[in-house]
Amino acid sequence: MVFTDLLFLFCFLPISVLLYKIIKNIKVQNILLVVFSLLFYAWGNPAHVVLLILSILWNYFTALELKQQDDEKARKIILIVAIIVDLLLLGVYKYTGFVMNILHIQSNIKIALPVGLSFFTFSELSYLFDVYNDKSQPQKNLVLYTLYVSFFGKISMGPIVSYHDMENQLENRTVSKAQYASGVVLFSKGLIKKVLLADQLSYVYSVLTPNQSVLGVWLLAICYMLQIYFDFSGYSDMAIGLSRFFGFDFAPNFEHPYTAISVQDFWRKWHISLSRWFRDYLYIPLGGNRVDQKTYIRNIFIVWFSTGLWHGANWTFIVWGLYYGCFLLLEKFFLKEKLDKLPRWISRIYTLFVVLIGWVFFMSPSLGSAFSVIGKMFGIGAKAFIDNQASFMLKSYLILFIFAILFSTKMYDNLQILIYNKFKIKAVYATWAVYIIMLIVCIAFIVGGTYRSFLYFAF
Repeated sequence: MVFTDLLFLFCFLPISVLLYKIIKNIKVQNILLVVFSLLFYAWGNPAHVVLLILSILWNYFTALELKQQDDEKARKIILIVAIIVDLLLLGVYKYTGFVMNILHIQSNIKIALPVGLSFFTFSELSYLFDVYNDKSQPQKNLVLYTLYVSFFGKISMGPIVSYHDMENQLENRTVSKAQYASGVVLFSKGLIKKVLLADQLSYVYSVLTPNQSVLGVWLLAICYMLQIYFDFSGYSDMAIGLSRFFGFDFAPNFEHPYTAISVQDFWRKWHISLSRWFRDYLYIPLGGNRVDQKTYIRNIFIVWFSTGLWHGANWTFIVWGLYYGCFLLLEKFFLKEKLDKLPRWISRIYTLFVVLIGWVFFMSPSLGSAFSVIGKMFGIGAKAFIDNQASFMLKSYLILFIFAILFSTKMYDNLQILIYNKFKIKAVYATWAVYIIMLIVCIAFIVGGTYRSFLYFAF
């Protein structure tokens, strides 16, 4: 089940919210959310919920054992074994085919990747690390731990919420009218991003995929760049918004990343929960930046190799990760002072260009096709500078491109604040009216079958 399903929008979500509001006891509310979360996860493939439950039980009892052990060596062994088991589970489902291709092993075995496996595995690893480092006490209540891992507001595509950030909310939370209203607005905003922007850009992307002109491949790359932002940030807004209906308050996962003035700044704003996870649970334990230069460079490459590999079992993702690692090192040792002196618009253009080329690797099925697209962007191997198809798509979808570019900036937020400050309550009523109209349009698109699955389901 996904957030853009009519069944979810008009049945699953309203029923779960209504029952949650009727029930006043927090313990019963938590049981209700666990039941609904497991149902949500089992909807697509019931067999995968067994895997989820086994993973939950393994990490739940491992954490209890970690706390009971006084011997540091024994605790470290328990943690290492737990990490190996969790990563082995992730590896079998996600990387078996990739490893077999590297080893040139022919096989007809196809293993379906459970939705959200990468996300809930990292959530569970964060829990084990928090317990091991005495950042959190092990959760003795299995219902609460299951809710932390499986909550349907975050299990499919995050955000990856560390256990210590959600720990207190599991037992103590309330839903105020303001929190509920902000959740409705954020969920609606995310649905609009997904259906009216990301899905329409997805169509343009699919049409332009075989294009061989310079303009065509530039439009293709820009289209994907905008699509993946609105697709993933739209999902994150929906996830964080609906979580507020149940009293959970998760930090934003995106902060207008395409307004960044450096690659480092971009990764402070893009998929924030993943960046924080790698920072807290890999980069800092490796020594972070409090090490000598060679070790620091090693740490950066380990983190970004892991970031790339986390996204998918393909050399394109690994190169994508190492590509960012190289630019972060370049900025650290050579470019930082120069970027600080440049006008901000030039720094933004530089960052957007680096990110755009990075998305070419990310979107490509192979390194060969990625380098082919990059070559065509600069005229190498392109059949023409512009052809009829590229010209037609640019003219036909120019308004879509303009809106997507504008709404990827802070323009909408700044405009909304300005209008609220000037028109007060009238602006609130007008905003709600606009959202209602846009939601009706979204539902019409969904009913018409013109929506597409979320891109990050593949990761």
